[in-house]
Amino acid sequence: MKKILASTFFGLIIFSLLLPIVLAENENILFYGKDLGKIENSININYSITKVKTLPLNISQFKVITIISPEKGIPPEDITRLLDFVNSGGTLFLIAEDFTEASTTTQLNRLLSSINLEFNVDRLYDDSSFYLASNNILIKADDNFFPSKGVSKILYVNGCTLKGSFEGYQNTNITSFSKNYDGFETYKKGERPIVSGFKRYGKGLILLVGDRSLFEDTYVVQQDNALFVLNLFDFAAGNYDLISQRVDFKQRYDKESLLFFNSFLASEKQGFSGLKPNEDKQINSLIEQAKNNYSFGLYEEAYNSISKASLIFDTQINLINNEFNIKLQQAKNLELQAIDKGVAVSDEAVFNEGIFYLRQAEKETNFEKRITLIDSAIQILENFGQGDKQRANIEIDTAETKLMESKQTLFYEDDVLKSEEYLNQAKELYNKGNYSEAISKATESQKYAERAIEKYNIFKIILGLGLLLGALLLMIITKRIFSWKKQKEK
Repeated sequence: MKKILASTFFGLIIFSLLLPIVLAENENILFYGKDLGKIENSININYSITKVKTLPLNISQFKVITIISPEKGIPPEDITRLLDFVNSGGTLFLIAEDFTEASTTTQLNRLLSSINLEFNVDRLYDDSSFYLASNNILIKADDNFFPSKGVSKILYVNGCTLKGSFEGYQNTNITSFSKNYDGFETYKKGERPIVSGFKRYGKGLILLVGDRSLFEDTYVVQQDNALFVLNLFDFAAGNYDLISQRVDFKQRYDKESLLFFNSFLASEKQGFSGLKPNEDKQINSLIEQAKNNYSFGLYEEAYNSISKASLIFDTQINLINNEFNIKLQQAKNLELQAIDKGVAVSDEAVFNEGIFYLRQAEKETNFEKRITLIDSAIQILENFGQGDKQRANIEIDTAETKLMESKQTLFYEDDVLKSEEYLNQAKELYNKGNYSEAISKATESQKYAERAIEKYNIFKIILGLGLLLGALLLMIITKRIFSWKKQKEK
């Protein structure tokens, strides 16, 4: 008994897990007639499309049967089965064309004859609101017609008008009119004929639209045609939440992309692609992906792609700005250090060049140019004073050598002490990085050491001259003595 209960419980779990799959089979859509093009890929996101040339025996497995400008007549028995399908809760979605396909329109009207709905064998025109030609009408959408939710304008191309007792419908502009193939005006301006509508039949629904062209690849990407088309199928399948979600994602994409595209295009002009080529390539790839998805009504996918692109862009812009700000602060610190140390007249030109690049970098909006400018400023300001450092080093070494030499003199202690005092000051300034002052003190040290050495050298010269004069005087005296002795002997 326990095994039976356990098996039953396990079976219920499996059934609950498989229930969505079982129910999903009822989301199948049957396509009978012509193809609709690439928009079918978007429809396939939420539905499974089955294409046939003849109606299968079992049509109850489908949620929606879509008949698209059939090329051959619909047999009477199929008409009966289709109406029974709708009466039992299914949706019949009929798509017609203008008077150029009069025979197919006639076939569809045979199906609709008992329901008080009809496709007119005509073509819609509008010489006020159109795209390229008067038969390409820009219809302002009516938000009260549920498939038109979120739709701004529909591009209605080579389509016919409808008539009948519709429960909900999308009609055309007040400036629109229609004519049949003989040029007879079926609707005048101001009458606003219907172009799409629905009617409940039994437990099901019949949905009509009079223009197959708006589904085609060329036109489905125009205006809000893709949104309108996908809304039509969701409405036919009774998935109204999908319409609301799609409209929401479209609005979110429109808002996000407007802000993002303006920023991104401006940044590319400012050198973003040069600084971040790989990221720029990745972002542009995501943009193309987003635009393609958007064109075919996949707004959630488009929004996800554009959000990812925006995140990458914002991250990279922050990195670029942070890198620049760090370098900018580094350059400003170098400027202050140079000012604190003092700028010698001989170094003013180099210092001013570095400051010029710094100021230009602060004003520059091009990412590449401002990085080049700030790098130049840093290089100049970092190297500024390095010549002074080398010179200070040389001067201090020279001062030490001269001090050691001056200490070997036996006199002039005051000059030697002064030289040593200045040398110590020079070393202290050098260690603090104040090279120009260090040079000055080292030079002073050398002067006092040189003076002590010079005085000592003069002393040695005087001493030498004194010794020489003494020797000469001694020689003269000695010579006189010898001369006196010789005279005395004689």
